[in-house]
Amino acid sequence: MWLYLKTGFYSIVHKEPCKKDELLVRARASEDMDALQKLLKDKYQFEGEVINSPRADYAYRMVVPRETFALFILNAAIELRYDNFKNTIKGKDYKRHDAYMRCWEAMYEWQRDLQRAREK
Repeated sequence: MWLYLKTGFYSIVHKEPCKKDELLVRARASEDMDALQKLLKDKYQFEGEVINSPRADYAYRMVVPRETFALFILNAAIELRYDNFKNTIKGKDYKRHDAYMRCWEAMYEWQRDLQRAREK
């Protein structure tokens, strides 16, 4: 699962070193993992250890209990107050905004191509 949030981009999978009731949350930026680590500690009393994996496609990883991560996603949805996600990434974080926009554009083009194919 890919998760795009104001605080970071995360890839969530179930693979080594996870147990059955755990997920591996991965991030490309240390700031994203730091933000998640702090939030999980403050809201859910979970103190996860960040695993640095500089040679991996996602350089930062953390094993998180499934229930804790499910609560995190649930609360992100409950607390959502914006009407346009792209506009939440502002200020000095222009590189993140540009990266998120490229993802948005790729999915928009895919949607447009699907619609065009259906019209034929």
